[in-house]
Amino acid sequence: MRSKSPLSTMAVGLTALTSIFLTFSQAFAADADWEQQAAQDAAKDRRTLIFDGVSPNKLACDTTLRQMPDGSWVMVMLGGGDAEPRPENGVFISRSQDQGKTWPEMEPIDLGFKREGNTIAMVPSELTVLEDRCILFVSTHDGSFGGWKAWMVTSEDQCQTWGQPQPVPGRLHDRTFVRNCITTHDGRLMLPFQHYLGPEPGTEKPKERVHAYNVRNPRNGVLISEDGGRTWAEHGDIRLTEDDSYHGWAENNIVELADGRIAMIIRGDRLGGVLWYAESSDGGKTWPEFAVKTDIPNPGSKATLYGLGGDVVAILHNPNPKHRSPLSLWVSYDGMKTWPYQRVLVPESADGPKGRLNYPDGFVSPDKAWLHFAFDNNRHQAEYYGAKLPPIPLP
Repeated sequence: MRSKSPLSTMAVGLTALTSIFLTFSQAFAADADWEQQAAQDAAKDRRTLIFDGVSPNKLACDTTLRQMPDGSWVMVMLGGGDAEPRPENGVFISRSQDQGKTWPEMEPIDLGFKREGNTIAMVPSELTVLEDRCILFVSTHDGSFGGWKAWMVTSEDQCQTWGQPQPVPGRLHDRTFVRNCITTHDGRLMLPFQHYLGPEPGTEKPKERVHAYNVRNPRNGVLISEDGGRTWAEHGDIRLTEDDSYHGWAENNIVELADGRIAMIIRGDRLGGVLWYAESSDGGKTWPEFAVKTDIPNPGSKATLYGLGGDVVAILHNPNPKHRSPLSLWVSYDGMKTWPYQRVLVPESADGPKGRLNYPDGFVSPDKAWLHFAFDNNRHQAEYYGAKLPPIPLP
């Protein structure tokens, strides 16, 4: 009788463990008192102001919080000028040595680009932290997203100094944002991207919106590295609509589920007031042509996903189809099918109900008890928030 291959045996084992974990998680979710749990967690949250901008340089946007290997916390953001996109825009950094309690003044990062022409402005989109180095993904443009190019820059001393910028590979060097990195169960690095096919060379800028001409026909996918981030391969070309003239920020995020599927959420501006969803069943190699609607409310804003083990997934987002508030934390125990744990972290902006709460992005503590992140409060404040996570079941 032929014996089973090691890979076949491993796959069967993974399927069995997934089934056990899912059953245990669902039972845990069904028995929990979520209202009481949310109240207990809220009492432990903590919050610190990192930056409060003043004109003519009040901008705070695209806030990203990461923990360094030495234990310090780094927050990078888009700053400079009073709005974006503007020629004054650049990348700024601050480092906390006491787990977010205090933050020194934000400082600009100089990556060697000339502040003129198509590199006069710079935007950060992701900071990937590895054991031996960090990779900062940035985009340069002419102040209105003309001449938009995407780059990756490496630091080998935990974001103290930076090497030479390298182009994001292939077509993704043009009109692309790279978003939050995950490490899969088999050790691969995976980064979601949003890439735009338009505009064609020579396309006239429309009068109704400064940078609409640069966000036409978005495509979504992932970059995968099997050698620790030294080389990358592109997978996926996911669309939200058949309309080639559609423009909007996709700002996708991904998470790996218990059985190895990769789930992707996508922002869909003016497409129903919800997040969109795509899934890869083969570890990120192939994706559908079109994403589908979810029932998760979203006003057209970035949401971020965090894998907490097995099929337990957290999301930071604005669960409002019309406005970027409140800022909430939801947790799913069944691979994003249902979200029984839902609580508001920030009810409204410091500037009142018309203000917006934007770009939450951070990391889960090693013990999975906390979700640490930064967000921008109505484009002029950057804040740290430590959100206590609900219990994570272990089979």
